[in-house]
Amino acid sequence: MRKTKLETAATRVKIVEAARAEFRRHGINGSGLTGLMAAAGLTQGGFYKHFESKAQLVAETTEAAVDDQVEQLRHMAEHAGAQRAFKASVDGYLCAEHRDGEAGCPYAALGSELARGDEQVRAVAVDGFERMIELLSGQLSATAASSTRDQALLAMCAMMGALTVSRMAKGEPLSEEVLAVVNRQLVDRLTG
Repeated sequence: MRKTKLETAATRVKIVEAARAEFRRHGINGSGLTGLMAAAGLTQGGFYKHFESKAQLVAETTEAAVDDQVEQLRHMAEHAGAQRAFKASVDGYLCAEHRDGEAGCPYAALGSELARGDEQVRAVAVDGFERMIELLSGQLSATAASSTRDQALLAMCAMMGALTVSRMAKGEPLSEEVLAVVNRQLVDRLTG
């Protein structure tokens, strides 16, 4: 029995969501198609009905993760108001919930693997990163006097690095320290 277009689309979303979690747990290279499809409750044989390649899945997964990250930061910022938007985004990014959650920033979790991806994967990753910079730059423009793009680039790179180190040191005092120090330094220096 053939699936409807709606069922096919739902299955594709299910695969992308399962892949996001698997990539976060095992990395892109550590996640094989069999495991990815099993995590979605499907068999490997159906993969190519939905995707041309694993790279296409990585690109779609990255785009979905960036969409979610941008939306979460935008939501936090809207509730905080224009003057506190940047601080709300930094607080939401550099926290234990983000560090430990199943979803989250694909750059902190997979940055080096995305950099080694094919052209399609790198293009999606760069486009998403630009969206993050645009969001932070807009938030900084309410409080900053100098180039907000420069500051947003600095902030995003510092946050990615801090989240990566915090994940690496999870369970150690350094994990919480790095989140707190980078948060404080970014907010004080870029909005103070």
